[in-house]
Amino acid sequence: MQQRTFAFSAGLFFASSAIADTPPILFEDVSDAAGVTDMAVNSSGPAFADYDNDGDLDIYVAAESLAEGINNRLWENDGTGTFRDVAAARGVDNAGSLSRGASWGDFDNDGDQDLVISNMGPGPGRGEHIPTTVYRNLLTETGTATFENVTRTAGVMRAHNEEDMRIGGVSDTGAGVAWGDYDNDGDLDLFWKCADSDVENALFRNNGDGTFTDVTDVSGVAIQGKILEANSQGAPNWTDVNNDGWVDLLITNEGESKILLVNNTDGTFTDITKNRRGPNGFAFLNPGNANGACIGDIDNDGDFDFYLPTADQANRLIISTLSEKGEVGFEDITLTSGVGDPGGARGCTMADFDNDGLLDIYVNNGGLSNVLINDVILDMAPFVQFYIAWEPAYNKLYRNNGDHTFTDITDGSGAEGFGIGSGVGAADINQDGFPDLFLTNRTYYSNSELVNIPQQNHLLMNQGNDNGWIKVALSGSKSNKNGYGAKVKVVSGELSQIREHTSAHGYNSTNDPILMFGLGNTDTVDRIEVSWPSGAKQVLNNVSGRQTVQINEPQG
Repeated sequence: MQQRTFAFSAGLFFASSAIADTPPILFEDVSDAAGVTDMAVNSSGPAFADYDNDGDLDIYVAAESLAEGINNRLWENDGTGTFRDVAAARGVDNAGSLSRGASWGDFDNDGDQDLVISNMGPGPGRGEHIPTTVYRNLLTETGTATFENVTRTAGVMRAHNEEDMRIGGVSDTGAGVAWGDYDNDGDLDLFWKCADSDVENALFRNNGDGTFTDVTDVSGVAIQGKILEANSQGAPNWTDVNNDGWVDLLITNEGESKILLVNNTDGTFTDITKNRRGPNGFAFLNPGNANGACIGDIDNDGDFDFYLPTADQANRLIISTLSEKGEVGFEDITLTSGVGDPGGARGCTMADFDNDGLLDIYVNNGGLSNVLINDVILDMAPFVQFYIAWEPAYNKLYRNNGDHTFTDITDGSGAEGFGIGSGVGAADINQDGFPDLFLTNRTYYSNSELVNIPQQNHLLMNQGNDNGWIKVALSGSKSNKNGYGAKVKVVSGELSQIREHTSAHGYNSTNDPILMFGLGNTDTVDRIEVSWPSGAKQVLNNVSGRQTVQINEPQG
């Protein structure tokens, strides 16, 4: 596979759209052959990264250690399409934890991927309390990709919280975590979500020296008091809703409205969700049990749209009207779009599965949440009561028609799945230019005994077609090394697409860290434009397709 490296100068963003006819989208389940079947593991979602810098994608899967041998997995890619679990050997199995999501990010900007894992409390009768944990990758320092637990030394603990200080990390029920550079100072900050309705989420600012400071109160991201029960589920969503170059924050909750916080560019945020006049986020007031959001430009108009998987009602498709109206605003088009499946969604992902230049949507379903957890799991604390999905369900694959509608093409696609779904991510595992799928499911235990149908992970390989493609890999210099928050625009004839680089989505999952663009029936790109968080702009002209283009931010 070809790869080119560039460091050029300025460019601007424009918007247009085009549609290309494509053949059906087909997948093949290769879980067994790849070695990732992993039966009966209670997983949240996959997180993709090349953690050992060997040129292929590895997969981290956070799990709840509810029975012997069930710890988090680090599936190391051997470059031939097979994987082996090296989590314990690398020091990131998080043994004894109840993990709910993970996010890769080079928080020390040394060129290798570090890892944060969101954990829950130990529960009745369990042993050591494993807090939300930050692991530093030692590849650059030692030449070997092993990890060091730096949670306490990095200070990832809430201010004035004695329990955090005692155990050396955030002690309450983690529900999701994601890296993002909210202050555009060139290093990654961390947002942590809490599933306890009366406990605040937390924002940790990176001090640039390997330590963090809790800035939840001073930054204005606290949501306690804004809604009755702040049960924040799924990955935090860092995204630039007003296209000003600064990431904003969407916080999804279960049974309550979502909170949209706009970045004031001075280290603080303003809640615009219920503004009587624009800008506002009225479309996010739906109280469904949302587990994060999937974000992408589904109509190629240059702004970012939202798909919310909800476990208790129809999923929501909310489009941005920024490009049409000139200010932040949203419209819920669920009813007319054809993607409002009420199948008990936990996870979702957006990707151009047929490479026609339009983002499609995949949903990991798990059945409606209609079983009280206390009725099936004996060791639940009496003060913890909530509903779970108990019956498996089929997933959904929606093809984008290019007119704000989608077609359900699940049947016969090979992506039907069947399980108690949780997370899902899209990544080009075999580097053929087409997004593949890795999806996880939930398995329930009571007192370490299996009490429901054992579930498994699935690796679904995209069978592809003749459409062209191009992939863009980013490396920041003045911006954070990952390039999180950067926007990449690819123009090919009348087709214009934009992607935003983010660290997590949906139900505690990630997509391929290399951005993927379908080109339809062409193999050439007129222009690639990159807008970095630092404010730097780059333009590449006349680039050949069917390759990965490495773009490094200029040092100056």
